[in-house]
Amino acid sequence: MKIIKNTFLVLMTVLFFACDSDDYSGDAPDPVQTQLKVIGRGTAVAQLKTITNPDNGQPVEAFCFLMDLVDSKTGEIIGTLEDCDMGTTENPDDTLISKIVTKFNFTGKGSITSRGDVLQRPIGDGKFSTEFTPTENNIVAVTDDFLGQEGKTTLVGEVDLTRFDQDIIIFNCNFTIDLKSK
Repeated sequence: MKIIKNTFLVLMTVLFFACDSDDYSGDAPDPVQTQLKVIGRGTAVAQLKTITNPDNGQPVEAFCFLMDLVDSKTGEIIGTLEDCDMGTTENPDDTLISKIVTKFNFTGKGSITSRGDVLQRPIGDGKFSTEFTPTENNIVAVTDDFLGQEGKTTLVGEVDLTRFDQDIIIFNCNFTIDLKSK
């Protein structure tokens, strides 16, 4: 009986220390940061869609343009990009400000959706430079491989509006997506 009692005490002591040391969580891990550089490229035809405005959660009609999503390093098509214009304002200096929701669909990996007010400056012959640099996180939704991440999407590029009267835009837009785990 004494052997069972001593064995029980030794076992309980070992389990106590083993469990106690497992409970230490230490410092929280550093957020993982990822940067993706992609290009939205191609000729796209406007499609009128009802989307959710991420600014207020309300449905809004938008003109959406679907194009190839290209890896900037390899030139490979890695998915699709959909740019939805919720409204454009023309300024007296001929620049345009467009309220854009951009959805990056990475084939087999998920999607990232961002929101930005894109500045478009005329550069001649119906072409406009495009740019947007957010001051705060502008990624509004993520799926699949990107769950648990937040961040910013910046844009520098060009659009050709020479066939805009036919609802056609030619895109060549470079995006940098900076993600970090929450």
